[in-house]
Amino acid sequence: MLRTWCALVLGCVALMAAGGAGAQAPLDRAKVSAFVDGAVEEALKTNHIAGVSVAVVDRSGVVMTRGYGMAALSPRRAADADTLFRVGSISKTGVWISLMQLVQAGKIGLDDPINAHLPADLQIADQGFKQPIRIRDLMTHSAGFEDSILQNFIVQDRNRLIPLHDFLRTHPLHRVREPGLVSVYSNYGATLAAAIVVHVSGQLWEDYVEQHVFRPLGMMDATYRQPYPMALATRLGLPAPMPAASTARLADSFLYADGALQAKGFEYVNGGEPAGALSISANDMARYMQALLDPTVMQKAGVLNADTTLAMRTSLPVKEPQVSIWRHGFMDFGPLLRRPTFGHGGDLIYQHAMMIIDPDDGVAIFIAINTPSGARLLTVLPQNFFNTFVGPAPALPPRVADAKAESAKVVGQYEGLRRPAFRSERAFMRLIQGGEVTATKDGDITAFDERYYPIGHGVFQRTDGPQTISFHEQDGRMRLYDADSTNPADRVSFIASGEWLQVIVMIGIFVAAWGSLSFWLKLGRADEPGRRAGLLLDGLCLVWAAGFALLYVALAPSLADQGALIFGYPGKALPIGLWTLALASAATPVAAIVAVGPWRPKDWSWWRWGKQGLAMAILLALAVTLLDWGFLGFSGWR
Repeated sequence: MLRTWCALVLGCVALMAAGGAGAQAPLDRAKVSAFVDGAVEEALKTNHIAGVSVAVVDRSGVVMTRGYGMAALSPRRAADADTLFRVGSISKTGVWISLMQLVQAGKIGLDDPINAHLPADLQIADQGFKQPIRIRDLMTHSAGFEDSILQNFIVQDRNRLIPLHDFLRTHPLHRVREPGLVSVYSNYGATLAAAIVVHVSGQLWEDYVEQHVFRPLGMMDATYRQPYPMALATRLGLPAPMPAASTARLADSFLYADGALQAKGFEYVNGGEPAGALSISANDMARYMQALLDPTVMQKAGVLNADTTLAMRTSLPVKEPQVSIWRHGFMDFGPLLRRPTFGHGGDLIYQHAMMIIDPDDGVAIFIAINTPSGARLLTVLPQNFFNTFVGPAPALPPRVADAKAESAKVVGQYEGLRRPAFRSERAFMRLIQGGEVTATKDGDITAFDERYYPIGHGVFQRTDGPQTISFHEQDGRMRLYDADSTNPADRVSFIASGEWLQVIVMIGIFVAAWGSLSFWLKLGRADEPGRRAGLLLDGLCLVWAAGFALLYVALAPSLADQGALIFGYPGKALPIGLWTLALASAATPVAAIVAVGPWRPKDWSWWRWGKQGLAMAILLALAVTLLDWGFLGFSGWR
C-alpha cells in the first residue's frame, strides 16, 4: 500500500512538473520557419552542405519540420521532412530509454553489475580491477573501457557486417581504469547496454526498440535497420533489413572536395548498431522530442512513466564531474549553451546531427546534415535559435584578474583518454586525439584550435561562444575536461606528445632519404674507404625509407577524406609498412654494433664518424618513439 501511495504522489508531482514547468508561450510558427529557412539556406551555400533536416517543437506541438537541399544525387532527390538522415550517436538515447524500461519493470537495477545481465560469452572479466562495472557506469560512459573505431566499426562493404552479439564476442575491448571515475565516451559501453536489453528481453535489438519505444510514440519510420538484401541477412545472421520504402527515402552521404559535392557510399555501423545506426526523419524526430519534452506523452504511449522520464533528466554522478554530468545517458548541454538543456549529438563520417531539449522553456530543436563541411551549423543554429526565441543566455562571466597566471598553469601537450590501448590503431587514434594548449600574450589560451579566457577555478570560457572547458589536477597530472564530457585529456611531457613524434619522424625521414641516396652512390665506388660499413648503414636507411614510403601510400587517401582511413583500414600497404618499420627498428642497433665492431672502418675521419653516429642516434630515438606509440608491426582483431 505504501508503495502504491508513493507511486501516486510521484506521478502527480511529475505531471505537475511537466505541465507547468515554464511560462514560455507557444513559439510563433511563421517566425521560426522564416528564421530557420534563412539560416539553413545560407549555410547550404556558404558551407557547401548537400542536405539538412530540421525539427522544432514546443509544448503545444510541432512548430516546424522541414528538409532542405539535396537528399540524393543520382537520381537527384530533394530532402524533405520525411527524408531519413543518419544521426549517429543520437541512436544511444534509444538504448538508455530501453534500459530504463527494464529498470522501471524491476528487471534490472542501475547499481547491478553488468555481468548479472549479460550472456555467459559476453561477460566482462575484472582484468585486475577491483570494482565491477555497473549499469549506471554504462550510462555515464565511465565504465573504464579503452576505445576503438578503426577496423570494422564503420564499414561500406556490407559483406563485412557482423551481428551485434558476435561483434561483441569477437571484438572485446579492454578495461583501462576503474569504473565510475571519469566519463570517457564509449560506443562499446552503449552497445553492451543494448546487449543487456537483448538478453533480458529475449528480443533482437531492432525488434525491441521498434515495439517498445518507436512505434508506441508514433515514430513509424525511425529504425536501426540498415539497407542490405534479405539474402545477405540470412547468410550472415543479421536482423531483417530496412524496409524498401524507407531505403528509398534515405539521405545519401556527401563530401565537399575539389570544388564539388561528391556522393559517398552508405555508412554501415557494424555490430554496434544501437550506438550509431539510427535513421530518422524530421517528422519522427519531432514526435521523439515531444515525448522527451513532455513526460505525459511518454506515459500515455506506455513507453515510460512520467516520473521515470523526469528522472532521466537528472544527472548520474561520477568521481570527476568537473564540467558536465551525464543525465542517465543523455548529454548535459549546460556548458555548451549556458542554459539548462540536455540531449545528444551524433556523428558518423559524413552525416552528423544534434538534438537539444530545453525542458524549462518547453522547446526542443533537431538538426541533421549529410555533409561534414556543415558541422558548425549543428551548434550555431541552436545557439542563435534559443537566443532569438527563448531569450538570451546569461552574460558571459568576466575574465579573472590574474589571467596570465591562470593560463600559465595549464599550457602544454595533452593526450585524450578516449583512445585504444591495444592493437595498431592505438598509434593513429593517440595521434588524432592529442593537441596543444598554448597561452596568448593577454592571458587567453588556445586549446585544440579554439580560444578561451580564464574565469577562475580552472574554468575557461570560449571567446566566441558559450562553451566552457576546465582543468584540474588528477593523480598529480593536469587534466582537461571538454564541454560535453566525452574526451578528457591528460597533460603529457613533450617527449610523450604527438609534437615530438612529428619532429623525430621528420628528422628520421631526412636521415633515411640522405642515407638511401648515399647507398646508391656507394655502389659505384668500389675503392671507397670503409665501403662495407658504409653500405650497411646506408642500406639500413633504405629500409627505413621503404617503411615510411609504404606508410605514406597507405595513409595518403585519408589526408583529404578521413573516411578513407576508417573504411579502408588497415588495407594492404599499412601492415607491410608497419612491419618494415619494425624490421628497420630491430636492425638499427644491430647495424650500429656491426659497424663499430667487426666492420669498423679504420680510415674514417672523426667527422665521418660523427655524422654516422648522429644518424644512428636519430634512428635509435625514432625506433624507441615508434615502439612507444605502437607503430612497429601490425596488430588487429584478426
